Amino acid sequence: MSLTEKILFLAFGFLVIIFISVSYLNKTDALKMLKDKYETALGGDDREAAIAAGQAYYRSLRGGELTIDDERAILRDVAHLPELENTENEEPNI
Repeated sequence: MSLTEKILFLAFGFLVIIFISVSYLNKTDALKMLKDKYETALGGDDREAAIAAGQAYYRSLRGGELTIDDERAILRDVAHLPELENTENEEPNI
């Protein structure tokens, strides 16, 4: 193997390492953004948005599928948020 081939092989190896590192960092950043969005939603008062953000966060953690424990954790986290009032089925007060 000549010196030129060794240098090309080494450069290719570095490129592969760089691509793997960037991919890992992008995945970690996306997970952090989902977690921040979930925590922000928990600080608000929109229960549905908090549940949706929690499901997106836990799906990202689990590779797309939620477990029963994840659902329980989300419901436990959003328990302090007010229930959405159902005004469609209520009769008007006369």
